[in-house]
Amino acid sequence: MRRELMVVLLVLLAGCSGLNGGAPSTQPTETTSVVPTTTSSPSNTTPTGATPSNTVIYTALSDTEQQAFDAAKQRATGFAPDSVRESPYVNRTYFPTDAKAVFQNHEFVQKNGSYYQLSWDAGPTLATYDIQVTEQQPSENASVVALENLSSEVREPVQKAIENGSYDTPFGKWDSLPESLSNADFVRANGTHYKLDVIAGDFWADEMRAEPVE
Repeated sequence: MRRELMVVLLVLLAGCSGLNGGAPSTQPTETTSVVPTTTSSPSNTTPTGATPSNTVIYTALSDTEQQAFDAAKQRATGFAPDSVRESPYVNRTYFPTDAKAVFQNHEFVQKNGSYYQLSWDAGPTLATYDIQVTEQQPSENASVVALENLSSEVREPVQKAIENGSYDTPFGKWDSLPESLSNADFVRANGTHYKLDVIAGDFWADEMRAEPVE
């Protein structure tokens, strides 16, 4: 009787303690959740006032126009005709006049997703002087100067005017009319008198700047 009770107790204890394999564990397993990542791209926000009609794309510009625009991001960039650009005193520091038309017709340039606003101003004055001479006898009160007494910067241009009837100084050669010419009515060369007439021609280059739009 006591042995049978012991067997029953052992069976009951085995079932409760899981000695015969027991019940599966109910502990939760740890799981790792994956959070999706997002990649942000640069924002090409169109600035206020910029429209497709007043904006030109950089890649649509010619090589010369691109060079002019890139220069305008660094400094005021001027445009001038060949007669100005080819002067040795200007040394092609200006871009051709026909390269400015596309910029004057637009207010913005878009390059690599960035916008630049264009602005214009008048550049420094470049002067040229047309020296005209006419063989003529001076009056008593006229101011006469001998060719050899003219300053070296003036003597050669006047000599060329005597030889050809007139002479145009290159743009930028003189910032202003030399005093020796402004005070002389006549010049005497090889015993002949010539009446001097000097006509100034000024040129102001259109200068462009390109400022980034924040």
